Amino acid sequence: MGICNSSDQKSGLRNQYVAAITGSLCFTLVGASTAWPSPTLIKMANHQTPLELNVIQISWMVSLMFLGHITSPIPAGYIMDWFGRKKTCLYMSVLPFTSWLLIYFAHSPFHLYIARYAAGLWIGITSTIVPVYVGEIAGTELRSALTTINNCLFNFGILFSYIVGPYVSYYNLAIACEALVVVFFCSFLFMPESPHYFLKNGKKEDAFKSLIWLRQGQSEEEIKAELGRIEEAIETIKNQTGSLKDIWYDPGNRKAFIISVVYAVLKRLSGSNIIQAYVSVTLPPVSLGVLDPDSCVIVIGIISFISSVVATPISARFRRRPLMTISCGGCAVTCAVVMVWFYLDQFTVINVSHYSDAIFWSLTLYYVVFNLAFGPIGTSIKGEVFSANVKALSSSLTTLSVAITAFIMNKYYLIFDDSIGMYVNYLIYLIACILALVFTWVYVPEMHNKSLEEIRELLSGGTKVKKINNSNP
Repeated sequence: MGICNSSDQKSGLRNQYVAAITGSLCFTLVGASTAWPSPTLIKMANHQTPLELNVIQISWMVSLMFLGHITSPIPAGYIMDWFGRKKTCLYMSVLPFTSWLLIYFAHSPFHLYIARYAAGLWIGITSTIVPVYVGEIAGTELRSALTTINNCLFNFGILFSYIVGPYVSYYNLAIACEALVVVFFCSFLFMPESPHYFLKNGKKEDAFKSLIWLRQGQSEEEIKAELGRIEEAIETIKNQTGSLKDIWYDPGNRKAFIISVVYAVLKRLSGSNIIQAYVSVTLPPVSLGVLDPDSCVIVIGIISFISSVVATPISARFRRRPLMTISCGGCAVTCAVVMVWFYLDQFTVINVSHYSDAIFWSLTLYYVVFNLAFGPIGTSIKGEVFSANVKALSSSLTTLSVAITAFIMNKYYLIFDDSIGMYVNYLIYLIACILALVFTWVYVPEMHNKSLEEIRELLSGGTKVKKINNSNP
């Protein structure tokens, strides 16, 4: 039996972090695309872009990204089982690369529509594949932390557009975002494929090599034991087709599917991505001391990114239910404040202009508590709860549900503002946060610090869960 020192074990943990971070750089590209409208709409209003769009055209430009999001999840689920999680993401990075090229050379609204649709195809692919990849490469002791990284890097992409956008030209912003695609491709190219994918396709030697790198510091016997557990789990469901029937008629898969879809949809209904896209036109025209409106947007982005980074060690230490309680409850309170402010401003004679900074502070606090749990868990949970035979299809259907919700919410954000009132948007977000809080305590079991095997046993109704250290079946 090999003897491994603490330095080797730290190398194994480091390798898992490196693989998760480079893979999750996909979400940096998603964040940059999501936030791109915020500085761009201000430039349009100031006649600093090659195109100027009306409200209807803007709503289509923003929401078409999420229409593309609807299109790609189902194909992505099958493709990642054919070509692998890693290769699919690398090949499909041509989509965001093309998107930014189209934005750079756009001279009609149609070009922006196609560019945003291509960006949406990329979102559907990464949202389907990356949580699965990270969930499969992570050891039990690191899974809670690693699955929050995608949210950190998504917020970094948001921050990138917020910081760079106001201070460079329309064209230079497109070039800067194009560079992010190159960084992702060049870094993820050297990462290992998921051992689950290799074993599912009969490539046991490749799976062993992948695990050796990911579990550096563990003995060969420990790695072979983990490989055996993964192989056993895959063999158990090998003759199952992975169809909708397998999802719905298996109690564990059915509960996993409900949890995954409800969390993901409520996350979108809570307004996080919509606010990020429209924050520059949502904040009242107010300056906070030395901060002008553009700086206020940047501050929101900085605090959102920092809070998502801080949430990573917190999620590894504390149980999920209490964190979700604080997160969803805090989001509900902040949305209520914003809702009341807009209602009083638009429908009463009460002068609330002196309290405009309440919108800034409420949105800032919203992202602090959102990133604590609701944000990362709403995205990553689909990589943890499904058995291997239905993982691709379930992840695809979850992403599809999210995409439909996001398309509708983004399409009608400004339309609701014009036709009914901005407060309606935040009323919807408030209700979604409350529903997520109730759902967590009524239906979702505690999954903190459990292996994939233990989580599946919980969802299937198992009352006894045997602890398996450093396993990832």
